[in-house]
Amino acid sequence: MNISWQNHRHRLSHYKPHESTIQLGNVTCPVPVHKIASIEKLNKLRINVFGYEDEEVFPLHVSKHTNEDCVNLLLISEEDRQHYCLIRNMSRLLGNVNKHNGCHHICYRCLHRFQKEETLKEHLKYCSEHSIQHVKMLEEGENILSFTNIQFQHRVPFIVYADFESLIVPMDSAQQCENISFTNKIAQHQPCGYAYVLIGPNSTVMKPVTVYRGDNAAEHFVQSLIQVKKELVGQLTHVAPMIFTEKDEQNFLSATQCYICKNALGKDRVRDPCHITGQYRGALHSVCNLQYKLKKCIPVIFHTLKNYDAHHILQGLKTVKDHEVKVIATSMEKYISFSLANREDKVSLQFVDSFQFLNTSLEKLVNNMKEENFPILTKHFGKEECELLCRKDLYPYEYMSSFKKFEETCLPPKEAFYSVLGEEHISDEDYSHAIKVWETFKLHTLGDYHDLYVKSDVMLLADVFENFRNLCMKNYELDCAHVMTSPRLAWQACLKMNGIELELLTDLDMHLFIERGIRGGISMISHRWAEANNKYLPHYDPSKPSSYIIYLDANNLYGWAMSQPLPYGGFQWVSPSAIDIEAILSSPEDGAVGYILEVDLEYPQELHDLHNEYPLAPEKCCITTEELSPYSLSLLQKEGRTNPGNIQKLVPNLKKKQNYVLHYRNLKYYLEKGLKLTKVHKILKFLQKPWLSPYIQFNTEERKKVNTTFEKNFFKLMNNSVYGKTMENVRNRVDIQIVNNVRKAQRLVAAPSFKEFRIFDDDLVGIQRVKNVITLNRPIYVGFAILELSKLHMYEFHYDHMKRNYGSRAQLLFTDTDSLTYSVQTEDIYKDMKRIRYKATNQKPAGLLQTLVPAQRFETIAVDLLGPLPKTSDGMKWIFIVEDCITKWVELFPLKEAAAKECALTLLNEVFLRYGLPRRLISDNGTQFVSAIMQQLLLKHFRFPFRWNEILFTVYLVCRR
Repeated sequence: MNISWQNHRHRLSHYKPHESTIQLGNVTCPVPVHKIASIEKLNKLRINVFGYEDEEVFPLHVSKHTNEDCVNLLLISEEDRQHYCLIRNMSRLLGNVNKHNGCHHICYRCLHRFQKEETLKEHLKYCSEHSIQHVKMLEEGENILSFTNIQFQHRVPFIVYADFESLIVPMDSAQQCENISFTNKIAQHQPCGYAYVLIGPNSTVMKPVTVYRGDNAAEHFVQSLIQVKKELVGQLTHVAPMIFTEKDEQNFLSATQCYICKNALGKDRVRDPCHITGQYRGALHSVCNLQYKLKKCIPVIFHTLKNYDAHHILQGLKTVKDHEVKVIATSMEKYISFSLANREDKVSLQFVDSFQFLNTSLEKLVNNMKEENFPILTKHFGKEECELLCRKDLYPYEYMSSFKKFEETCLPPKEAFYSVLGEEHISDEDYSHAIKVWETFKLHTLGDYHDLYVKSDVMLLADVFENFRNLCMKNYELDCAHVMTSPRLAWQACLKMNGIELELLTDLDMHLFIERGIRGGISMISHRWAEANNKYLPHYDPSKPSSYIIYLDANNLYGWAMSQPLPYGGFQWVSPSAIDIEAILSSPEDGAVGYILEVDLEYPQELHDLHNEYPLAPEKCCITTEELSPYSLSLLQKEGRTNPGNIQKLVPNLKKKQNYVLHYRNLKYYLEKGLKLTKVHKILKFLQKPWLSPYIQFNTEERKKVNTTFEKNFFKLMNNSVYGKTMENVRNRVDIQIVNNVRKAQRLVAAPSFKEFRIFDDDLVGIQRVKNVITLNRPIYVGFAILELSKLHMYEFHYDHMKRNYGSRAQLLFTDTDSLTYSVQTEDIYKDMKRIRYKATNQKPAGLLQTLVPAQRFETIAVDLLGPLPKTSDGMKWIFIVEDCITKWVELFPLKEAAAKECALTLLNEVFLRYGLPRRLISDNGTQFVSAIMQQLLLKHFRFPFRWNEILFTVYLVCRR
């Protein structure tokens, strides 16, 4: 159809003659988006469909065909009606005609614009690996990430701790299937009661614990919380008059720094009162004062909200018509958090899962705390009663199948406490404890037992989480109640403590480039069977070789990687022709500049047997049918499938690497171990420094000081959680809305971005929409570097320690990210461990002035030349000096000439072959040490020659001794 614009394209009469031209097949009108591919196939067309919502254009369907002629359609909707419009000019629709009046070349998958068609083609190779979304990048000047959430330092004044209990109502089991896995539903959880406690400023209990047991527990709970919210609205929305004494006036005038940001105070100073009590708190900048505001939100904390309690609460929301529900979810089943608010009071209830901070059972959390850390519980019960409640409470979950059970006047028999899921009974000791609880608290019915159980759980949760909040305030001056997960809490604490400003990427192709290099930890089985035989085993056979199976774990692997120099800004493409690759390979590990490269690597055949257990440079790839073992093929055929699918796995292999993206330190190590660099495609330069190290070291040192398991786990959590935030993938976010309004539900279902819905109740539905517009605003380059350096650390241990010391006698059995399991042939592996790798964690120096503990002899060496001296009888007139910088041991070697070749050969034969490869080499940058032959030797054997000009002074001191 070729209808010019002069002939009124909008008139239907122009299109009637062409009705029979378009083949629809079985597709009915109006054509849904998911049927566009069928239309393309029938008519040999290339059709793209875009949606429009909230003033944003986004892709709904992008054709896989490559026809030169392309039909772009815009799907618009109004209420329950939809209509396709022809897009005549995509650049105009997106509002991006450049200043030269030339249209950009557009990627229809992400709607990113490019000046050149060649650039677009290169971009499409990697953009096609991701789902279609309108991708936005930050603009220059708005791409700095630093700590700005000053309000997080304000302790949330009111917080609720709550818990539900349920009846386990039996269901008819489904018929079992023999050949496929299935879920057998045996019971349904029906909320039967709840308890909650309201905590105010300074962890004070604002009112007695509320306990309810009866029908419609979920609805009753929601209405009860809304009433609590109404009672607190006045305190949260109205600022109390400031109480300002003469002493406060003196403190205000004499203050030299802002008590929030800790920076100097000048004339820009204001008084800051507590919004609840009116008490003067301190002097601060006006900007800080504006941000240090009271959170108009009441957190409601559940333990395991995401996986359990959220479903009960959602059932209770169906009757709340005057409040809006907003959720943060990972799926229709998993809700990280959700809020309940109305426009009148502007105060929300924010439901949060404490398990997202403390990911273990409440029982273990209680056991890890000291007795004095239960002020809320001890305020309500005596010492003996608290001791009983702090022990594991027992509840006959499966036995409680109806409300009639609550009327029973005695504790049920021990058999009633049997767990169907756990397939276990409680012990006699546990049952005796349950009896003691019944008698001590003078309970009369199982209903009383239920009330005590849920009440004590709520108070214990309150004590545990308040203790967690206090630790956060004490160590980081942040209240965890402002956030919803431990990764975000740790990330904010890290940004605040380090004061770092991270440059976020503004170039989409840089982001795609780094995404291609993100590969998780290696998990594989290298050798399927091994048997230990040594003198420590009862079945030891002296006639066979002595062997051990040993499991080794890298202690705090990601913590080590996070303490290394990491990228923080200065990202810049570098042309491979504009920089010498040798300069990159000789870059120091702790230098100010680092690189990410895209290269081709060749794995020489002679390395295959040596590296077969733990191949370098693992790749993400899809396993083909030809690569499957006979056993795997039989499983595939049993399921009636012909191929293993297109899900990528991280596979260490010995193949050639094409367009492989990696960190420059990894590349140097791979080349050192024998891989061949055949081509460099791209180089991304960045600035680096160990900016995360102070935060990691702070938590590590604090963990050593504390005594309770709870506190030790706290600092471990705060280290481990940071890594998760550096790897956050905004592409995978979902958009789910909970709706209890028919009109709004109809509008969302009719929208182009609608994906699916789930009915929770007659008056409540969950609607998932396509996440059609995203902004890539996370520093994923940090996570990339952490993953790369972690793998490097594991490779170094395997090849530079295990293989160096045992050779073929050490066989890697399997590995999982930070662990390695070996079968080692040796007489006594425990003695070997002391001799080979004696740098234990507890041997690290306690202070800066104490002696370092090396991982090996001659770990760091310094070299220099002394001479010329009077010639000896055999013609020697130079001394080549090699010093172990840690032990101060010096080796002296006579040379005839101070030539680079003689120095290199001496270093190789007298040091490398005797003591192994050093990790660092220090020199005074003399001509012999920067010569081509020395550079070749250093690049071949280890990573970087450090340079230092104080070696002669050190040697003279040693010689005098």
